Amino acid sequence: AIPEPASTTVVRRVVLYVFDSFRTSLNKFGIGREYCHRPSYDPDSIVSVDQLSNITSDSPPLDEQANHSQSAPPLQSPPWPWRSMSIWHLMSWKMTSNSGLTSETQVTHLVCEVLKAKDFSLDDVPDDFNTHTEMMRFDASEATLDPNDIFQRDNWRELVAEILVLTRERNADGNGQLFTVPGFHYRPLLAVIRAAFSEASSHWFHLTPFKRFWKSPLTGREQRLYDELYMSDAWNKAHDELQKQKRGDGCKLERVIAELMFWSDATHLTQFGNASAWPVYLFFGNQSKYARACPTTNACHPIAFIPSVSFHLSRPKIT
Repeated sequence: AIPEPASTTVVRRVVLYVFDSFRTSLNKFGIGREYCHRPSYDPDSIVSVDQLSNITSDSPPLDEQANHSQSAPPLQSPPWPWRSMSIWHLMSWKMTSNSGLTSETQVTHLVCEVLKAKDFSLDDVPDDFNTHTEMMRFDASEATLDPNDIFQRDNWRELVAEILVLTRERNADGNGQLFTVPGFHYRPLLAVIRAAFSEASSHWFHLTPFKRFWKSPLTGREQRLYDELYMSDAWNKAHDELQKQKRGDGCKLERVIAELMFWSDATHLTQFGNASAWPVYLFFGNQSKYARACPTTNACHPIAFIPSVSFHLSRPKIT
């Protein structure tokens, strides 16, 4: 007799995904958040009121400012209206700066972080101090750094770009004529990402996307709100798929998405003459648009400079 085959047991494989999703409570405006994955921290919780507005609580009302401007005080000798000649010199330098780009925040930073630093001494600053000379010294010091140093990761590189231009000449490949454009400067994207996430401003980066909604106090109906990239469905879906990927490298660091936003346009460098440049900039969508639009946050990262191309292009020599 033929023995009956032994019964085989089919072991089914079940993949279990654990979602730590939750909803926040509504604020005074009836707005809440919905997370598919619990965030490690909330960048909005460390933003102060002073960082959202340049109007301080001790500023007088507008009508008082108007009345004060109409009745100007008589001329006074220095250090009026400040308490000492040191503050007078500092504020005079701020208000008479030729560039006009020295903000109040920058002057306050100069005093608190530089002049009042414990290791700062005017005796260390020579009489012939020149900012341009010290910047040249800083640029020359990069050659002595290790290639993996944090200050070397965003170094600029130069290469000769190659472009194909359609011509009337016969070409067996049918792709046009190859031209070379020297002087293309760029920074590796991975190096820029590492440098940006190493800066202090990365504390305001949103690493976990969420959905924002508003609940009507009258009808109780909820309405979805869209105002940032990290609140979009595409980012939430991509973040969810990233968390589901199998991890075999043994790394336990948080896996997040860096949203890259590119922008480029020709820039006129001087008020007189024809000097111009064509830079390429990078912004991070992880940062709020309100912070990206503020010049003092330094949210713009230059990653490339496109050289100007003329009709006198150099053709590669065919050997």
